[in-house]
Amino acid sequence: MNWFVGFLIAIFRPALGLIILAGLLVYWVLRKELPKENFLKLITYIFSGAIIFQSSLSTILNWWFWSKQGITKVLLPPHSPITYVLKYSWQHYWFEPVVIIFAAIIVFFSIYFLNKKFENQLFYNEEKYLAALGILATGWPNCLIYLSLVLFLGVISHFLFLCFNSIKQRRRQGDVVEKTVAQAERAWSPTIGRRSEAELERSDLAGGGHSVFSNQLSEPFRFSLLYLWLPCALLVLLLGGIINKYIIINQLVI
Repeated sequence: MNWFVGFLIAIFRPALGLIILAGLLVYWVLRKELPKENFLKLITYIFSGAIIFQSSLSTILNWWFWSKQGITKVLLPPHSPITYVLKYSWQHYWFEPVVIIFAAIIVFFSIYFLNKKFENQLFYNEEKYLAALGILATGWPNCLIYLSLVLFLGVISHFLFLCFNSIKQRRRQGDVVEKTVAQAERAWSPTIGRRSEAELERSDLAGGGHSVFSNQLSEPFRFSLLYLWLPCALLVLLLGGIINKYIIINQLVI
């Protein structure tokens, strides 16, 4: 295949992925919300279709360029079996895209079923599409770095969130104790007994005994990877050339 055409085809998916991911991130920052789930679904389908189109176009162009050169022309029918060119096209143009689409499907449905099992408390609905888009954009084997980075940062962020939340809850608990003691002192004060009793009856303490503690300490806890999918995908996509220099990753290149 002509080197210039091959270069354009090679950068097609990374460039498209960069445009889509950056566009979604900018939209999120400016609008303070992600696009609707149906839009993310449409973008995922379009991206998958673009990858299949890239493989199809590469196969057709490779056949055409081979047919125009005397040396490579003998590799095509009727000079050679069609299985040779099909095997070549599968190995160079189809195998990696099929693997990456299959990986995106696995992650998509893994998030879907896990979220369904935990009654939609583990992930947001948009996350399965963001994860799939990140895998499609980063490609193989960088998608493994991408998923590992998201999980690693998720664990670290979750741990820090738990620490800050624990400190915050202790402070709240201390405030509640001080408030309860102050209310009790006012209630038993002989000078403002009736007024304090009326205030006490209107308070949560008189209504439920421990309702003050339960309201402060029973807030729902939820930490999601929602804020990591897009930035991590962009980071891995932009640093793909550096990542591919590592021996471990090179051994996984298809």
